[in-house]
Amino acid sequence: MLLRVLFPHPYAVEVSRLRQHLDQAHLAWATEWKARQTDFKIENIRFVHDPLWNKRIFSLQAACDGEVWFWRATHVFAIGTAGSI
Repeated sequence: MLLRVLFPHPYAVEVSRLRQHLDQAHLAWATEWKARQTDFKIENIRFVHDPLWNKRIFSLQAACDGEVWFWRATHVFAIGTAGSI
């Protein structure tokens, strides 16, 4: 009895026949759908690189780094009000 508690029999998952049919139908549909899809190509679209992307005032990176005066002031204000609680 003690060994059965320590080492129980492995669980067996029974899948109903309907579930098997649904899985097979879904697999057939997915393979057919993928075969009908055209290859996705990115056309020759060029974006101008912004070298100051992380210095912009509404950039999340600037908000995290605190290199913009607005976010530096916001950090000081937030830390100051959190410290007074």
